[in-house]
Amino acid sequence: MKLAKTAPMGGNILTRPFVFLSLLALIAGALLLFRFYYGLGPATNLNNGYPWGLWVVLDIHVTAAIGCGGYVLAVIIYILNKGEFHTLIRPALLGSAFAYTLANLAAFVDIGRWWNFYQIGLPWNINLNSVMFEIAMCMALYMLVLWIELVPAVLEHYGKKDLERKFFKALYVIIPLGIVLPTMHQSGLGSLIIAAGTKISPLWQTPWIGFLFLLSAIIMGFSIVIFEGSLTVLGLGRRLELHLYRRLAKVLRWALALYLVVRFADLVHRDALSALAQSNAQAIMFYIENALFVFPLLILMHPRWRGSARLLFLAAVCLLLGGAVLRFDGLIVGYTPSAGYIYFPSVIEILVSVGMLSIEVIGFIYIVKRFPILPPRKRTVAPGSVPVSPEMAANV
Repeated sequence: MKLAKTAPMGGNILTRPFVFLSLLALIAGALLLFRFYYGLGPATNLNNGYPWGLWVVLDIHVTAAIGCGGYVLAVIIYILNKGEFHTLIRPALLGSAFAYTLANLAAFVDIGRWWNFYQIGLPWNINLNSVMFEIAMCMALYMLVLWIELVPAVLEHYGKKDLERKFFKALYVIIPLGIVLPTMHQSGLGSLIIAAGTKISPLWQTPWIGFLFLLSAIIMGFSIVIFEGSLTVLGLGRRLELHLYRRLAKVLRWALALYLVVRFADLVHRDALSALAQSNAQAIMFYIENALFVFPLLILMHPRWRGSARLLFLAAVCLLLGGAVLRFDGLIVGYTPSAGYIYFPSVIEILVSVGMLSIEVIGFIYIVKRFPILPPRKRTVAPGSVPVSPEMAANV
């Protein structure tokens, strides 16, 4: 397979957005020190009724699902042999690597006795019947796989061509792991809902929740590739390679249609739609959640709308929000604790989550400006198009 040419973006690192996001990351770091010293109680609003909150749902479930861009492209390129998408793989892998790094960090942050984290890897402590063990091991291993898959970019940056060619041969052993591992743990993440039993609303408590989580993660993986591609247009002076994203959209629409068919067929089969008769927050959020999936399907099924860069971007944003709302609904909105318990994230929880997302953005910006991740700008500007000014790209 012929590899796509890539080159560093170049430009200033310490721009105003970069400095602002760095400050948010530093604030999060200081608050994490507070959390590790004083514990989860003073730092969060978790209680005996709510065993999980913002850090589990947003920073682990949602972030890991958003990190499936590299996963879906690996399947398309290496399993379906669609080499023309190779130009998209490195930025997708980079985004996935940061997403999974932060998801693993969030899992560590949310451990009550964090100093005992190493216990999970001790052979005599391993519980092979625990889905949480499977999730922890798969996510940690997949994070390592993603960073290993980015090693060729580092070797290319330092001019180690011979070593890069040898390393590329080893990737044929690594890449299958990068496909199997997320398939396992994305479905396993839904097991938290199954474990909660009747405390979860029947709108989300289903034996199919693992499959729905996996399929929605695949949908979010396609969506984040389109979303990141659009951001490189707005912020880094690139041209959206619309012909590639249109082809991805054709696959995405069928995955989305399958998700909605399974979702509502399951609800009808279990007679769970009766839960919508109550005018409560759960019913309202259910409608919002599924509207965020149905609306993009209308765009993706329409040939002309699917060809519009703006509508394609709008569909990607809606699907990312839809996948996130699905996880918030299933784990928090649809969760009914013991009487008297309520939960809303503390200021520390919110600022830590914002700071962790800021780390992903500043890390992505730094690496694409210093390492060969994106195709050269001249290769992405079509004849007759108006490229974004270099000044705009330099200010990101």
